[in-house]
Amino acid sequence: MKKLLIIIAVLTSTASFAQRSFWSFNYPISFALGEQRDFIGKTSFRGFGIDGRGFLNNNISIGGHWSWEVFNEIKRDLPPIPINVSNDANIKGEISGVQYRFLNVMPILVNAHYYMGSDGAVRPYVGLGIGTSYVDERTDIGLVSIQTKTWRFALQPEAGVMIPFGLTGVGANVAARFRYAAKAGDSLPISFFSLSVGLGFMN
Repeated sequence: MKKLLIIIAVLTSTASFAQRSFWSFNYPISFALGEQRDFIGKTSFRGFGIDGRGFLNNNISIGGHWSWEVFNEIKRDLPPIPINVSNDANIKGEISGVQYRFLNVMPILVNAHYYMGSDGAVRPYVGLGIGTSYVDERTDIGLVSIQTKTWRFALQPEAGVMIPFGLTGVGANVAARFRYAAKAGDSLPISFFSLSVGLGFMN
């Protein structure tokens, strides 16, 4: 984990000191898929993301990505959940009631992108991020909280476009991303689609 953070820091620094760079600050709207949708099906409107990329040439960049997205939903009329009443005595029980479910997902990724078009024009791009994702999964029932916090292997393929405002290096950044974090223990695998809209700075 520590090595990965160092690599991301180096790549983000590369984005800062490369001859040309692209920074974007994005607001994501996210839609759960697969098993994650079974846990929380509601769309997430809570999140924020930052990308920093340095160009190796006119068409290829490397960099880093960080984001934070929150899913939550209230579930009613569900069957009881088995719980450990006492770990020492291995006493098991069940709890039922209204469930308040929360999911915090924080990917930290190294990424590479390929860009089409030329400087000063609309620039579509495709890319892939690889790294880790911190996942905080919690269910509250009355005064009881069932929670797991894990770091998982993560992937993020994406396609987007940078649309400059006139002849400036500032523009709108729109991206579609699939976010995946592998299953960890008894926790559910993470998979969701994000549509991100933000402000990009290319120079």
